[in-house]
Amino acid sequence: MRIVDSHCHLEEAVFADDLPGLVERMRAARVAGVVSVGVSPDRWPQQVSVAGQVRQLGMPVGLAFGIHPWWADRVDGEAGLQALDRWLDIHRADRVAIGEIGLDCAAGMPVFQRQRDLFHGQLDRALHWDLPVILHERKSADLLLKAIRLRPGLRGAAHGFAGSAQQAAQFVAQGFYLGVGGAITHPRATRLRQVVAGLPLTSLLLETDAPNQLGHAHLGERNEPAFIREPLAVLAELFRQEEAAVAEQLYANTVALLGERWLVTS
Repeated sequence: MRIVDSHCHLEEAVFADDLPGLVERMRAARVAGVVSVGVSPDRWPQQVSVAGQVRQLGMPVGLAFGIHPWWADRVDGEAGLQALDRWLDIHRADRVAIGEIGLDCAAGMPVFQRQRDLFHGQLDRALHWDLPVILHERKSADLLLKAIRLRPGLRGAAHGFAGSAQQAAQFVAQGFYLGVGGAITHPRATRLRQVVAGLPLTSLLLETDAPNQLGHAHLGERNEPAFIREPLAVLAELFRQEEAAVAEQLYANTVALLGERWLVTS
C-alpha cells in the first residue's frame, strides 16, 4: 500500500525538533511521499531546507511554491510574483505545483482586491510554467471556478474542499481534484461525507494539511502526515472498498496530477 500526503507544511516550527521521528512514523503508516506546500516568499527558504532534511531521511518530498491569500497584505504583489518565477525556475527538479494559492472571503481576511490580483497572477504563471495549482478555498468556490474556466488547460486540486455537492461536481468537470483530509473524520461531518461519497474516487486526493486540520482520533495532538490513515479509513468505508485499494487509486490520482519523478528516491 502506497499513500501520498498531497498537502502539508513541513517547514512549520512545531516539526523542527522532530524530523527523524516524523519520518519514522510516516514510514510506519505506509506514507510513500509528501508534498510540502508554500505560503509566502519569506518562508520558501525554510520550506526548501526542511524538504532537503526529510529527503536525506529517506522520505520523498515534492515542493509547491505559492503565496497564500492570508499573506496578501504582507507581500508586494508584483515583487511576490517575480519571486515566484525565480523560485520555480531555480527549483525545476523538485517543484510539482504552484500553491497554496486562492481566495478567502471570510471576515477579517486581507483586502479582496489584493488577494484577487495575487491569485490571478499565480494562475497565469501556472499556465506559463505548465504546473498544476493547489487552491485554498473558503467561501470562494464560485469565484475560483470562474477563474479556472477563464483559463482552459489549467490543472490542479482544491485543497481541504468543504463546499457543496454542486461546486464539487463543477471542480471535477473542470478536471480538478478535491483534497480530503482530517475534516471528513469528525462525527458531525455528515454533509461533507455525503458530498465526497457522491464523487468518483478518481477525482480525490489524500491530505493532512499538517500541522493544521487535525482529525477526530488525534484531537489535542499535533497533526502530522502519519495521521493520514484516518481519512483513508473513512474513504474506504464510504466507498465500501479495502483501504489498500483506495490508497492505490488515490496514489494514482496524485501521480496523474503531480507526476512521479519526485517520488523516486535515489
